Amino acid sequence: MSASSGSVLYLSPYFWPEEIGSAPYCRELAEHLSDQGYAVSALAFRPHYPSSAPFGDWAGGARDREALGQIAIERVPVNPRGSGGFKTRIGNDLRFLRRAVWHALCGTHRKTGAIIAYIPSVLALYGAKALKLRSGAPVIAVVHDIESGLAGSLGIASNPVVLKVMRLVERIGLNFADEVVVLTEGMKRELEEIGCRKPITVLPIWSQAAEEAPVDPAAPVRVMYSGNFGKKQNLDQLLPLLSHVSDTMPEVEILMRGGGSERSRIEAEAARRGIANARFLELAPAGEFMASLQSANVHLVPQALNVANYALPSKLFSIMSAGRPYVCIAEPGSPLDALARESGAGICVFPDDEARLCQEVAGLLSDPARQQRMGDAGRAFVQQHMNRGTIFSKYEAILRRLTGASRGAAHCGD
Repeated sequence: MSASSGSVLYLSPYFWPEEIGSAPYCRELAEHLSDQGYAVSALAFRPHYPSSAPFGDWAGGARDREALGQIAIERVPVNPRGSGGFKTRIGNDLRFLRRAVWHALCGTHRKTGAIIAYIPSVLALYGAKALKLRSGAPVIAVVHDIESGLAGSLGIASNPVVLKVMRLVERIGLNFADEVVVLTEGMKRELEEIGCRKPITVLPIWSQAAEEAPVDPAAPVRVMYSGNFGKKQNLDQLLPLLSHVSDTMPEVEILMRGGGSERSRIEAEAARRGIANARFLELAPAGEFMASLQSANVHLVPQALNVANYALPSKLFSIMSAGRPYVCIAEPGSPLDALARESGAGICVFPDDEARLCQEVAGLLSDPARQQRMGDAGRAFVQQHMNRGTIFSKYEAILRRLTGASRGAAHCGD
């Protein structure tokens, strides 16, 4: 199949205009495929992550059918994230699945050439299977999160029977795909352990180094967290550090940007602890996002215990692209630990080592020259290993191989 004659159906629960998590990467690949001549259509939730507050224009359904350039988008209603927790998320995922199955029954996408399904949610793969039965199109599963692993590690679904059912649902769904793409070798091992028997390709998140913005030693010193305030991040780990910075380095600005189910609690706890130099803001708009990252001297990237092989925080790569260093919290040997060592752009502090966390952050904040060296190392790593064009070409190669094989098989059966 040539790019000019190909069509791709995107099952992407999280999509434009959301600006954090997997959504920007889903959008960028879709735009690239569209630019290459593929006819791309997307089924997505109404935007709501990490909260629905910034997306009022979509809430009532007036934009349930719209276009992003040449990409035709259909929206599925969604309940906001928050107090409903796991049950709300499952309800949303089932709603997405029902819409995909309805399209399969109606034959809406029966002429599509390929289906790309993003996980979360794994239930999207069941919708992809239904659509494949009608169209014959190969299915590519792109796994950004391993939901059973996250649910177990975070205590979201602590019942062993529930976790067993989740793994069974994942195993069946993953084996509906013709090929699976994951972000790290650790994620590949986890999927193989779950029972995925389909080919698994490791393709990292891509990035593009921003224009250089050298650290200004004369500017106010700032430490930043930017991203979702959720259980996956376990931002409680940062509170002792923020107290230490506030008490010992009162001239340092602490900026906490983002939204999510945990933000109000973390903000209240910071106030209770008397962390006077902390400000809580929404995420910077897309056009100002990189400048916002470059306004900080050091970035904080916490991760909850035992989730390292189930999800990779995409904010790391934006930070490296911005040319700024980071301090992360993760287990020894985890993908975050390996990336910090390999890139030279970050420092990984192991969980429950508050003294070292405070020491590393304070030392880095007081050393602009080291900040610059580590920031430069991050930009160089992105340029060498995470080139967007190279990774997009690999996705296209998967598409061409699968659609070519699909057509060949169809001809053999004529």
